[in-house]
Amino acid sequence: MSATQPAERHAAHRPVHTLTFAGAVRSEWCKMWSAMSTYVLLVLCVAFFAVNSLMIGWLLNFMASQEAMPVGMEDVWTTASTGATDGMLIVGILGVMVMTSEYSSQSIITSLTVNPRRAMFMDAKALVLAAVTFLASFVGVLVAWGCAWLMVHGAISTGTQAMPAALPWVTLLGVPLAMALTAVMAMGFGAMLRSTVGGVLCVVGLFTLLPSILQLAQLLGDRFAWIVSVNNCLPSRALESFIGAGASSFANSMGAAMTVGSTQPFQPTWGWAGVILLAWAVAVYAAGAAVTAKRDVK
Repeated sequence: MSATQPAERHAAHRPVHTLTFAGAVRSEWCKMWSAMSTYVLLVLCVAFFAVNSLMIGWLLNFMASQEAMPVGMEDVWTTASTGATDGMLIVGILGVMVMTSEYSSQSIITSLTVNPRRAMFMDAKALVLAAVTFLASFVGVLVAWGCAWLMVHGAISTGTQAMPAALPWVTLLGVPLAMALTAVMAMGFGAMLRSTVGGVLCVVGLFTLLPSILQLAQLLGDRFAWIVSVNNCLPSRALESFIGAGASSFANSMGAAMTVGSTQPFQPTWGWAGVILLAWAVAVYAAGAAVTAKRDVK
């Protein structure tokens, strides 16, 4: 018997580790929680939901005490979601950093050596990011609803209209889902630019600066109405339309008054606003995934 035969038989019985999507997800889950920035940004996300809810809830209670207008349950639900526009920036920064940290630390080389299937790598990272963002935002909405209830439950009367049946579901599940889509969209920016500063600037510009600039077109009259229509299809404006779920409440109208100064030529319904936000997330993430698949890691 040859001396190499025992070694060959041992190698033949050695377990073969197959690369699977589940394994890629476990790897990305571990990497997600190994960064301190993840904890900081998720806590900030929950805090923004709570703080916005407390402020709007206090205002609702004050208005009710002055008998300026009635307060209904629709106001409680819309108040709970008022932190979504601020939370959008926080989860956007998280989405950028989840991707760009791989390049800044050069761990992208190790990650793609262990998992050379770049599409699987991106999809696993996006799934973990979406799940973590959804859960944190869900907790934030629950905390915000509790804050809103504590502030206004003694002042609830008739409200302004019958509460839309979709409003509680959009607040509890739709808002966290919108936050998850936002984070995945921002991850796409991070994949395309590979720079934390560049990705964050894209997020801030698209979510905050560009809508504010285009909003000035409302002062120019009907001649530039198409610019306002474009503005209403940007991610942050689509989110604002979506979280209202068709409710006509004081909290909802206050949010609209702070962002819109005149009648809009085109304003998507809450359902179409959700579709617009989904389209943004899919398009930007697909672009980022395509760049990652074709560009060298260095």
